[in-house]
Amino acid sequence: MSEENKAPEMEAPASSGGNEDMIPRAETENLVKALKAERETRKQFERELKEQRELLKRFEGVNPDEWTAAQAELAEAKQREARYSEARDAIEAKYSQQASEAAKEAAAAREALAEYQKRYALEKVFYAAGGRTDAADGVSFFDMLANQIGASFRQEADGSLTVVDSAGDPVLDKESGKRISPDDFISSYKVHPIYGTFFKGAKGAGAGIGMGGTDANGIPVEDLRSLNTTELFKRAFS
Repeated sequence: MSEENKAPEMEAPASSGGNEDMIPRAETENLVKALKAERETRKQFERELKEQRELLKRFEGVNPDEWTAAQAELAEAKQREARYSEARDAIEAKYSQQASEAAKEAAAAREALAEYQKRYALEKVFYAAGGRTDAADGVSFFDMLANQIGASFRQEADGSLTVVDSAGDPVLDKESGKRISPDDFISSYKVHPIYGTFFKGAKGAGAGIGMGGTDANGIPVEDLRSLNTTELFKRAFS
């Protein structure tokens, strides 16, 4: 068959007005996207394959025995690191506990020092108010009084003492509204029937058997001077 006779038959479908044999545009776009994705996947695979080949080339000249020895050394190094970590953790735990105990001891020492300083300041106030300085069996009149009223004082940062109530607030004089001074607070115990015996010169001459005269308010009080410190302590706080 000649070329002239073939041409009309090949061109006939193009001149047809129907679209039954044409691929929809949406499917064509999806096919193009799929082809692009496949190409990218293939390129990525080729890059990874190339990297693997280059990595294999690096180890072509490695002696298998040397490689095995290197692996063994690496494993041993990891074991040493693990042992070191365990030892380090044990040391840290030990010294952390010791540091905690030392901190507690230091805190207790600071509290003891603060209490000692407050007691020393209070003792000076007691003696300034005429407190008796004698003692027996390691116990003084100040010790007996301080054990009972020591909580009524708070030492400030400057070393001074403040008379406080059970809530820690300064005690105020009802008449003046001012804070009661430690000297006045201590001196107020001179008229106490028991605590008054802890001060010098607070009692008058004898006023009968068993009586030591009167206190600053003229109230008769018992003469306890013949009692030792232990008996005084029992009498005062029983």
